[in-house]
Amino acid sequence: MKADPQLVKGTVRLLVLRLLAKEPMYGYQIIQHLRGQSEGYFRLGEGALYPLLHELEHHGFVRPEWQDQENRPKRRYYHLTAKGKKELARRLAAWQGFTRAVDSVLEARYV
Repeated sequence: MKADPQLVKGTVRLLVLRLLAKEPMYGYQIIQHLRGQSEGYFRLGEGALYPLLHELEHHGFVRPEWQDQENRPKRRYYHLTAKGKKELARRLAAWQGFTRAVDSVLEARYV
């Protein structure tokens, strides 16, 4: 199934924050996790991810850190900040309220 761009746009911040709550990740790793854990539904490219990461950094939700890699170039890992954890909780609560409301309408029986 192909992803609806409007739905993806509205949820990708929540998903990235949630992934970073589990562990710090570098950009390509985030892309791979989104694709793998969604069974290919979320196919976010670097052109969409990096502006989002810069926006999250600008708001203080993530903190980037360059880390050395053995026999490889440094990688920029993104860490969720305390402010980012609060934003994740806020977005998660909003998402749960939204999905409950949508499910209520979709599951309603009409005569």
